Amino acid sequence: MIKRIVFSTFISCLLVVSVNAQNSPTNNTIGTNHFIKSKALGEERQIQVYLPQNYAHSNEKYPVVYVLDGQRFFLYSVSLNQSFKQFQLTPEFIVVGINTDYPKRFQDLGEGKEKFIEFVSTELIPYIDTNFRTNNEKLFFGWEFGASLVFNTMLSNPTLFDAHIMASAYPIMEAIDKLNGVSTLPTNLYFSISPDEYDGKHSAVKLDSLLSQKNIEGLQWTFLNLYIEKHRSTGYPTLYHGLRNYYKYYQEFETNNLQKFINAGGLDYANRYAKERANRYGFSPELSLWSKFTIIRSAMRAEDFYHFETLLNALDKEKIIDGLMSGNMEYAVSHFANFYVKSNRFKEAVELYDVLLEKYPDSEKLLKEKTKAIKKIKI
Repeated sequence: MIKRIVFSTFISCLLVVSVNAQNSPTNNTIGTNHFIKSKALGEERQIQVYLPQNYAHSNEKYPVVYVLDGQRFFLYSVSLNQSFKQFQLTPEFIVVGINTDYPKRFQDLGEGKEKFIEFVSTELIPYIDTNFRTNNEKLFFGWEFGASLVFNTMLSNPTLFDAHIMASAYPIMEAIDKLNGVSTLPTNLYFSISPDEYDGKHSAVKLDSLLSQKNIEGLQWTFLNLYIEKHRSTGYPTLYHGLRNYYKYYQEFETNNLQKFINAGGLDYANRYAKERANRYGFSPELSLWSKFTIIRSAMRAEDFYHFETLLNALDKEKIIDGLMSGNMEYAVSHFANFYVKSNRFKEAVELYDVLLEKYPDSEKLLKEKTKAIKKIKI
């Protein structure tokens, strides 16, 4: 009896050890830390680097997003990267977080900005380009004093980065005046402010006004008012929208609002988008089947039969129906049939129900819908 108790206790201990081993925590590591001995700054600087998920299994070269205040925004940038990849909103990119320690940060990014810009341009970027597979595309993001550094970098070396993304840039009031002597600026600028930010708001409004009046050749710029944000939160939506804005042609064309689609130029606008997407990223210059479906769907959502029929025929109704049926998008054809019924166009509805029944001849629901439509024709 004693042996049985001892043996049972021993087995129980093994089970507990086994369960604890299975549930033991492991390191959750995102990216790697690097330390660069900077001559420009006269000290060692820490950076964080995140590589795309497929980096190790490909020979592809990637864009790089440089993020100031990496201790605050590095992980958020990585999260955006992964989310954008899942929904095919942007290409994958390398994230470089540049850590800045408080309160020294204000000196580095303020009065010491020339040295910090030198560090970024002559030491950090060459280090990244040497040690990682990068293409020639670079984006620079900063918030508050970091955004001020981004702005001054653009003024001093406008071709160093392809896009400059600034949230709550401060201080830049005096630096804005330098744009008066600039006629060409071949880069992209995206900047934002919350109306609740007193000093930063005046700078942003001044910059928006100057750029609106002065046509600087080569500069693509966007100003975003963040009405529901506060100073400490502006960096997050700005980085999101700034990246989406820069890569606005990467996502396949999609529309969900008929009136906005028409106001933008309708099918001409959609076709121009597809061609620009092809030029920039190598995709097909033709609208995808999904793009065409969203265009037609926007008319159904607006309950606008005229534009539904016009757009469907303009995009080649027969080819679209065949493509949807062969591309496992039969639900779209069913939506078209139902919209025909809703619009009292029963003959066209029956034709689509016949197409669906060829693939699903045993569908009782389709047979019922077809029968009801046929009765309506006779009436």
